[in-house]
Amino acid sequence: MESAGLAAFADSLVRLARPSIRLTPDLSAQTHSLRTSRLGGAPDLPTGTPWPRDDASHLSFIAQVNLADVAPYDVDGALPRDGLLSFFYDAVSQDAWGFDPVDHGASAVLYTPAGIPVEPRRLPSDLTDQGVFDAFTLKPMAEMTFAPWESFDIESVGMTRDERFAYAELFAYAELFDDENATKHRLLGHPDPVQGDMQLECQLATNGLYCGDSTGYQDPRAAELSPGAADWRLLMQIDSEDEADMMWGDVGRLYYWIRKSDLVDRNWELTWLVLQCG
Repeated sequence: MESAGLAAFADSLVRLARPSIRLTPDLSAQTHSLRTSRLGGAPDLPTGTPWPRDDASHLSFIAQVNLADVAPYDVDGALPRDGLLSFFYDAVSQDAWGFDPVDHGASAVLYTPAGIPVEPRRLPSDLTDQGVFDAFTLKPMAEMTFAPWESFDIESVGMTRDERFAYAELFAYAELFDDENATKHRLLGHPDPVQGDMQLECQLATNGLYCGDSTGYQDPRAAELSPGAADWRLLMQIDSEDEADMMWGDVGRLYYWIRKSDLVDRNWELTWLVLQCG
């Protein structure tokens, strides 16, 4: 950071770093036992748990994570130590991008405690092929993540415009060491954004302000609401995955966000989804 002229911000940037759990699909494994962490396929749910749906149809099943598998990598203890976390989204229409308050209901996160029996669910008949994905096992590993240069967190550090650009270059250089062909599915940590900051977008949209243009950001209520953007945390990031026939917009990503207090209180129903693509 010193060579980039950012030595004065080194401590602040390190404090902003967050541990993450990278989830790598095993593209050789398409047979799955009950409660396996996996991308795509069909979920394992309790008999009495309804398959999530919006007003029009059932949501697509995106992924499930066996929390006992990832617990050794959850160094902050942010998640329950066991049980299943299951993720859904309206993948057929992909109309919900997260900038409109009406997008509530187009995604869902379900938690199933470890002691509750589950069974493989049959896919709802109204889900078309576009909303059904090939299944692959997900393998966890620890990965440290740093705040993206276009983020509410970095804005709070107090960098000048040129210093932020220097940090962006440093950030881009670090990404060169990652396999450019590797997909980036992750639990917790900082996101790998495609289009920029999402924390403020989540804060404003969930408080009723439209953020698909400048309207919500210029609303008089935005200034009062904006400090709450710091409370939003990435829960899950799902990349486009060719092998699973999973494509978000134009090679984009899904991001499930949750307020830190709701994560602590296990209010999974209060997650908010953002879709970004190039």
